[in-house]
Amino acid sequence: MECRICGSSLNNSDSSDSLEKRGKHHDYGICMQCGEVLDDIIAAYFERLERDMDLDSEIPYYVFMMSRKLKFLEQTMWWTAYDEMKKGNVDDEYFNRLEKVVSWFESNPEMIRRIGEEMFAKCKSCGQPLVPGSVEVAGGDMAIVYCKKCGNEIVRCSIRYRLNY
Repeated sequence: MECRICGSSLNNSDSSDSLEKRGKHHDYGICMQCGEVLDDIIAAYFERLERDMDLDSEIPYYVFMMSRKLKFLEQTMWWTAYDEMKKGNVDDEYFNRLEKVVSWFESNPEMIRRIGEEMFAKCKSCGQPLVPGSVEVAGGDMAIVYCKKCGNEIVRCSIRYRLNY
């Protein structure tokens, strides 16, 4: 089976293998490397939405994620990745994969909706709906999105710097 995004071979692991070995997006046909970049994009969205939106809503974040313009975030992440690549902090492979994932993200809204509904609509630990005000974003070396109710990690931005957009 090939990755839906980059076409590389998915490891032939079965469902009993750990998430670390398969990657959490494996069941969607996404390799671990593309899945990490997809998580970077989703974490950046959570961070931006939590920071910039003043909403009192019961609409899950993933719905806002799908309705907001991806182009601005893509350009910001692209330039940030490019700047970091020039400093030696991000390699060409990440940069190229980011472009592929963003392109795939834009051209596959139904798959993104499915991933959002299944993975980012509610906390897997406590069941708390992930709506505005229900998450906390921790900064530092990476952006990590936590459920405010139980502290469970929802998603992390694995880029080793904070996206400044």
